[in-house]
Order: sequence, then C-alpha cells, then structure tokens
Amino acid sequence: MRIAVISTYTHPTRQRIKEPSIMQSSVPELIAGLCPEDADIELYNEKELDIPLDRDWDLVFFSYLHSYYEHTKVLSTLFRQRGIVTVAGGRHASHFPDDCEQYFDAVITGEPEPNVPALVADFQKGQLKKRYGLSAKGVTDIRPYRYELIDFSHNKVRLPGIEASRGCPFSCNFCVLTGHERYRYRPIPQVIDEIQTRMRWNKNFFGLMDDAFVFLDNNLGGSPKYLRELCEALIPLKKTWGCALTFNVLKDESLVKLMGRAGCRYIYTGLESLNPESIEAMNKGQNKLSEVNAVIQRAFSSGILLSFGLIVGSDGDTNEYLEKVPQYLADLRYFSITFLGIVSPYPETPFFREVASEGRLLPGTISRDYDGYTLCHRPKNLHPSEVVEHFQRLCHTLGSLPNIARHYWSKLAMSDMPRYRSTILFSGPEILSIRNPVKNTSRRYIAGMDPLEAWDAQQMVRLGLEPQRIGPPGSGRFHPNRLPS
Repeated sequence: MRIAVISTYTHPTRQRIKEPSIMQSSVPELIAGLCPEDADIELYNEKELDIPLDRDWDLVFFSYLHSYYEHTKVLSTLFRQRGIVTVAGGRHASHFPDDCEQYFDAVITGEPEPNVPALVADFQKGQLKKRYGLSAKGVTDIRPYRYELIDFSHNKVRLPGIEASRGCPFSCNFCVLTGHERYRYRPIPQVIDEIQTRMRWNKNFFGLMDDAFVFLDNNLGGSPKYLRELCEALIPLKKTWGCALTFNVLKDESLVKLMGRAGCRYIYTGLESLNPESIEAMNKGQNKLSEVNAVIQRAFSSGILLSFGLIVGSDGDTNEYLEKVPQYLADLRYFSITFLGIVSPYPETPFFREVASEGRLLPGTISRDYDGYTLCHRPKNLHPSEVVEHFQRLCHTLGSLPNIARHYWSKLAMSDMPRYRSTILFSGPEILSIRNPVKNTSRRYIAGMDPLEAWDAQQMVRLGLEPQRIGPPGSGRFHPNRLPS
C-alpha cells in the first residue's frame, strides 16, 4: 500500500514561496507512525518543497490550517480525479466536516491516534467511511514519530520535534484550543525513551544542530510541576532543545534556571501585545508587562533565548499605542520579536462568536483569509486600513537589519552556557523573516480584498470549485474597491 502524508502550505504573500525554518509541522511523521509498518510511506511538507501531482499513491492524508483549505481541496480534487483516495484532518476539518466531505473521500474529526488506524483498516477492506471521530483514550496512546522519514536536505535548519503534552490550561478568547482540547501530558519515561532511541538528528552545519530538538507542545509549561520533573529527566541526556510556553511560567526563577541546566536554549511565548487593555480584551491575564524586563534578563542569564510574538488589531489597540510599539520595545532592552501578525477570529474560537454576534465580521471572508496576516473583523478602536498601515510599518521596523544587529549586540555576551551563542546566531534570520509577509506590495491584508494564489485560482475555475465563505448568513461578497466603514 502506497501512502502519502502531506502538510500543505500557502505563503502569507499569496505568492508561491517556500519558507524553510527551524520548527516545522511534524504531523506527517505523526500520521506515518500510525500507519501499517509494511506500507510504503512518503512525507511532504509544502513549506519546504512542491507536491508532485503525478505520483501513484493509494491513499493521501492531508494536514492543513484554515487558510490552506482552498489550496488543499484543489490538490485533493486533482488526486481524486486520478483515483487516489484522500483524507482531511486537523482543526478545520473537525470544525467543518460537512464542507470537507465534498472534496475529500474521508474526514477525520478527532485525534489521529484512534482514527488513522481505523481508517486505514477500513480502506484495506474496501469499507471506507466518510467520517471518523473516535475518541482518544489518552496521551499514553501517542506513538513515536517516524523520524527516519525526515529529509533534512530539504530544510537544512529544521530540527526534529516531539510532544510531551497536548492542549493548554488557559482560555484565551482568540485561541483555537479554548473549549476544544483539554490539557494533558505524557509519562516522562516515554518521552525520554523516544528522544534517546527514536529521534534522528540534523547533521547539517558541521554538527552545530546535532543533538538539538524542539518540543511541539502548545504550552510545555501547562503544568509547572510536570515541566520541572521533565527537566530533571532531561539533564543526563545533555541535549539542546526549545519550546513554547506561556509567560507566567517564566516568572518562576528556579524553574527557568532548571530549564537552562536541562538544555533549554530557546523559548517562544505569545506575549501578543504590550498594551494592557489589549491583553485584558484577550482574557490573557497571565501576562503582566511590569514583570517583562526582569523575566527577560533572568532567562538570558540562564542561557535561554526568549522569543516573543506580537499581534495587532486587537480590540484594545489604538493608534496611539501602535505608534509607540517600537519605543516600548526599545525600553525593553533585550526583547526579541520573531512573529508579528494580525489578530484572527478563527471560526472555532470565543472571539469569532463575539465579533460575529456584534456584526463585526467583514463581509466576504473566506477560509484563506484566516491566516493571521489578514484582518477579518472590524476592531473596536481602529479602522481596518489603520490596522494594515500599522502592521506593514511594524513588519519593516522590527524585521530591519539594524534591529537584528541590536539583537546580536545586546544578547551574545549574556550567558556562557553551552550552545547559547549558536542559538542567538541562528535566531537572526527568524527576526528578519518578520518582513516576509509584506513582500507582496499589492496585498491589501483585508478579508475579501486579496485574490487567491494565481495557481489555486486558475485550478478552482477549471475544476468548478468555490472558496469556502465564513461569516454570518447573508454576508455576501466584499466589494474589492471599497474599505469597510
């Protein structure tokens, strides 16, 4: 049996651009680990390379985000025309299974561990169902990824990844996890064994990335007690690793120092905003800006690079605040921004329900618009055009070469921990990538005003496909030459 597992991708510029980076989707390796051992499996990550359209697979699993849906259903339709059976899975498929059933032979609406094996077994018997939504038994059922299938030649900076936990205990109103996925964590001996015996390493760059990996968890610090025990178990392995966690964990000085001793060299945390009113609007009370400076210096002195994400367009944002963001960052001497986006009311979130009930969704939005770089709603204090202007300006400012130079100059000497300086050096391109979403100068960044990628648009016309429109009933198309009031 020939199986392909494909992680699709469309660039924020809506142009055909690849963007290899250190952290990548590991869903293909996860799905492959749930397939029969005797299956011939190929993995494709479209962020790294194009998907071949002429392969003779029997079964194709698609993993995708909301904004990749139009592109993914084009690929699925092309494969189905050739007799290949296709499967959709992930958060979008779970939230819109009826729509997905039009373009895929089967839809997985639950976690992969119970559903992928059941689907493959039915496929082999010729009894494939349209929908699979079996409940997961628990994180102990998470199987080791197929690390040996990763081709590091396609992305020389990529690191292997592993899950220690799933979900998050917090309830941020814009987060796709809220109300849909409970927080739980794997037994630590199982995690350690997978790192020691299963994981395969990136041998590029003369060994600089050897023995380095990332935790793929939404929030590795969801249980500080569990994180502490995990770090104790990681110390003897002498590995280097990175993770994502919420800002509140960083306030525990002893835990941060322990993470540094355990090999942690990189932490991403979604601070989201430097504006207290915006943080309050997001229900993100675990972020306290008065503590940011002390937390940042503490982490760096422990050998850990802190990386933050910011978003614009929140309901607490104002023109005055967004104009001052660069100054706020300058006041926080060691601050590093590696992601800048536009807040998105993803359809399965409380934020979506709020803006939809208040009539603030922009008309004509389609799934492609929910990418974190396109404004899909009217903020309370800003005109949509103002959000875009601030976003573009900040992308150029924060992703500038002088900003990267300041990043290197302020941080290279802050710690003598092993691999600290190499981590700082590898982080420069990540900061530079903040400018990537605004490289297409014709983009408008407002839902309904930007066309699909040219190839996708051509294929959808040829195949008779329509974009998935998301919004209140009767929202209609958005006029391309007029900004919403």
